[in-house]
Amino acid sequence: MLFDSTFFIAFTIGFLGSTHCMPMCGGIVGILSQQGDSKPKNISNSLAYNAGRILSYSFIGLLAGLIGQLTLSPIDTESLIVISRLITSIFMLSFGFYLLGWLNFLSHLERAGQGIWKRLSPLSRKVLPIRNKQSAFFLGLIWGWLPCGLVYSALAWSLASANPINGALIMLFFGLGTLPMLLSMGFASEKLTTLRRSAIVRRIAGGIIIAFALINLLSPSALHHLHH
Repeated sequence: MLFDSTFFIAFTIGFLGSTHCMPMCGGIVGILSQQGDSKPKNISNSLAYNAGRILSYSFIGLLAGLIGQLTLSPIDTESLIVISRLITSIFMLSFGFYLLGWLNFLSHLERAGQGIWKRLSPLSRKVLPIRNKQSAFFLGLIWGWLPCGLVYSALAWSLASANPINGALIMLFFGLGTLPMLLSMGFASEKLTTLRRSAIVRRIAGGIIIAFALINLLSPSALHHLHH
């Protein structure tokens, strides 16, 4: 099992990176927050949608961890720790540089998932308009497969964990990190749009993620494994 700090970092990256989710998920979240006949129902539908979305993230993370386990199982434990730490650090550094505006790699990752999404997206139209929590949950299950470079980057981390349970937990905590932004998106869209466009906020988030990456890569235990 990975250290608890790994899941905390996954949550933090999901939280700091969730402004990237606004263009793709903003429309759906806006519909969920306004379509019902009462505010409690809108909140209930939003929670159901996000529960489905995070469940899909966790399932995909489980698959990525399983693939990593099957692929990396011949590697000895020491080398596996080094590979996992390096991939994790590269992911965090890349995303931190993206938030700083120095690297635009997410769009390339998003193109990779278009084939799967073309097959799944017609299913989402069958549950619109959202009438209850069940249809909102099902929509979230489908929308969890939406091509998203941020999600794919986190999946690289799950893959590097080389463990299906760890992979699922990484994506679970990552998804939980995106939850505050997406829950509040429909009810405070104007303020959140301003927040998303704030260069200062993005730079602070990018700097924090880069700091996490360097700590993960240059910690005494990491240097010990890299040395050996």
